[in-house]
Amino acid sequence: MESEIKINLDDYQLSGGGKLGESYICKDNPDVLLKLYANELEELGLSEYERARKVHQIGIPSPTPGELVRTQDGRLGILYKRVLGKKSYARAISEHPENLQQYAQEFADMCKQLHQTVPPKGLFPTVKEQYKKEMDLDPFLSDKEKEGLKKFIDTLPDADTAVHGDLHHGNVIFTPEGKKYFIDLSDFCTGSPLFDLGIVLLQTCMIPDEMIKELYHIDKPTSLAFWTEFVKAYFGSDAQPDQITEMLKPFAILRIIEVERHMGFAVPMVRPAIQKMIGQ
Repeated sequence: MESEIKINLDDYQLSGGGKLGESYICKDNPDVLLKLYANELEELGLSEYERARKVHQIGIPSPTPGELVRTQDGRLGILYKRVLGKKSYARAISEHPENLQQYAQEFADMCKQLHQTVPPKGLFPTVKEQYKKEMDLDPFLSDKEKEGLKKFIDTLPDADTAVHGDLHHGNVIFTPEGKKYFIDLSDFCTGSPLFDLGIVLLQTCMIPDEMIKELYHIDKPTSLAFWTEFVKAYFGSDAQPDQITEMLKPFAILRIIEVERHMGFAVPMVRPAIQKMIGQ
């Protein structure tokens, strides 16, 4: 890991914020974006820095990462080359729902491109390794549940292709010139694309309606319509969205369990599914 550069936050202008931290634009160089993490998420920031550099180096379209930095109050951040005029597909859908089919096709094309990419072996952890690690660290699971879930994960398909790890319409951006990039790369890994597709299902169909609105500024009917169009674009026009949804639900449930530790509470809706997965 490279040494950190000390910066003064007064040299940056706040441009946005969320649960994971804030983003800032350098006052003297507006081409530089600072992504600053909350103190309790430093581990996430270090992971993103390491993986974002590797992702960029192997040619997967992503913003150019720069230095690892630390502010005067001790917070960790990453400098990126700013993508000017960028917009996420989630934001585009919220502003122009009449273009939903086009956005679903473009997003699906990016996903398929990613899922056909084979990174050098060992460059990234596998998705199964990541999920099983999080099961071990989840304070809301019993030892029996942890072991049962890890055994269940071992039964799922394997692959050596790229997995974003947090794939949804908010984490793929595009510019007015038509360039497209993957962002938020702290969970990037390798394995079956089904793990990624389960996250797309989760974020468009399964999280509460009010959360969809808060995170993506999209109402539930529009979000469900996007999922339907995405399924057709990704799997083919003959694909049945209901069948694809049922196939991917276990992967969506596993994603919820994987992030419980970071959310700080046990998610009630997944408890019955956990018992089913471990054969209880």
